[in-house]
Amino acid sequence: MNSYKLSIAYDGTNYYGFQKQKKKPTIQGKLEEALNLLVDSYELNYSGRTDAGVHAKSQIVNIKTDLILDSKKISSLNKILGDSISINSFKIVSSNFHARYGATERTYKYLVRDSKSNYPHLNKNTYQHYSLLNLEDLNKVAQLFIGEHNFSSFSKIEKFNNPERSIFSSKWIKKNEIYEYTIIANSFLRNMVRNIVGVQLAYCDQKLSLQDILNELKKPSGERLNFIAPAHGLILWKVKY
Repeated sequence: MNSYKLSIAYDGTNYYGFQKQKKKPTIQGKLEEALNLLVDSYELNYSGRTDAGVHAKSQIVNIKTDLILDSKKISSLNKILGDSISINSFKIVSSNFHARYGATERTYKYLVRDSKSNYPHLNKNTYQHYSLLNLEDLNKVAQLFIGEHNFSSFSKIEKFNNPERSIFSSKWIKKNEIYEYTIIANSFLRNMVRNIVGVQLAYCDQKLSLQDILNELKKPSGERLNFIAPAHGLILWKVKY
């Protein structure tokens, strides 16, 4: 059986996330529909699920199959997948490669515009925040998340999930009119990145203090900080192995 590593980009706007769901369009569902037309049997795993509306520049999918994949077959798959999903690269990997459990780093980016920059053509993949933002303030709060913390106040906790995660990098830059946030970690909890972004924007809007955020990182109250940035500004950027 051959094992392949695929890098897949997608516009998540019209999908209910990556993971397959009954009677709802998902990225995994669309991918499997395409594969079923070319492959009799296969095993599929992926680096992590993304929520409804979230995009990806490089979601990693691992496929194990007896079929030999080549550029022609990948091109055929891309035609079936349509404009919103694209397999951008593929390579053969070891049979013990696992897209989820083998990942050591995951990088997400979040794109925001403030009240100074209202550009409707960017609405699909950047969040329009209707107040002014300050890069220095954003980075002041972003650095609080670096290190190992209990993120139960910054995510949707699922039963039996360990809420501790290690954040390797958390920073904002400004490119023209867009504030771009990059966060790198070993892995993320459900809704965690959107929650962290929402909390940072709430700090800039003076709805939370730095001390409020520190308190929840050091000694979680048991209640989630209910500031969650919209899904459409979030992009799964890169997965490292």
